[in-house]
Amino acid sequence: MKVGLIGSTGKTGGWALEECLERGHTVTALVRTASKLAAYADKITIVEGDATESGSIQKLDDVDVIISTIGSPNKETLVVKKTAEALVEAFKSKSSAPRVIWMTSTGINEATDQAKSYPLIGKTPSQWFFGFGLFGWLQFKVLIPYVIGQELWDDMAHSETVIRENEDIVKKTTIVRPGNMWPVSEAATFSEEWRKEGGADLEYKLVGATDPPPGKWIGRKAIAKALVDLVEDSSRDGTSVSLFQ
Repeated sequence: MKVGLIGSTGKTGGWALEECLERGHTVTALVRTASKLAAYADKITIVEGDATESGSIQKLDDVDVIISTIGSPNKETLVVKKTAEALVEAFKSKSSAPRVIWMTSTGINEATDQAKSYPLIGKTPSQWFFGFGLFGWLQFKVLIPYVIGQELWDDMAHSETVIRENEDIVKKTTIVRPGNMWPVSEAATFSEEWRKEGGADLEYKLVGATDPPPGKWIGRKAIAKALVDLVEDSSRDGTSVSLFQ
């Protein structure tokens, strides 16, 4: 299949790129800086552009499926909602628009309570701590507002809303919400350290937003496998799924 990638130079997007190539898909990557994918120049089509602009997204109009793993780098630079808006603008009136695999996170919109129930230890969901599991409390009361940034969390939530408000786009879209990505790392994408951190366990579980979470962590390489599995399986189009290990 022909797959378009948005966010392919990121830590999860890099694994999605490699997973697509391993399975023999034809890849077109939309990136701000083509040189970041120079090592793949003979294997993929690299298109320079800004994913927050519909004109750049339109450069992916000949693919079958778009995978977006884009994330906002910081609370001063919010790009996920803007990318969703650009995607909708690019394809809203096209009957042949590509399918979309849109990655956000658990803990937003109707999957908020799912992440709130994360326990500190083990996998059994808990809500004994003022309606939270202990890790869920730590995540929502400390990590998100003071470390990650509430703005980044809201940016992902708003991006889902943008997609859902367009009936033509949403029916072709699978929203994928991974649990907390592991390991927490500063390793550069495609570096030797990044490759070592990919993880050997690629098993994963897809559950609904209101289902108890079977865990709270997931490796980025396993996320990539799930995303590309969804490229090859359209049965979840028009739905949202949470992703765990």
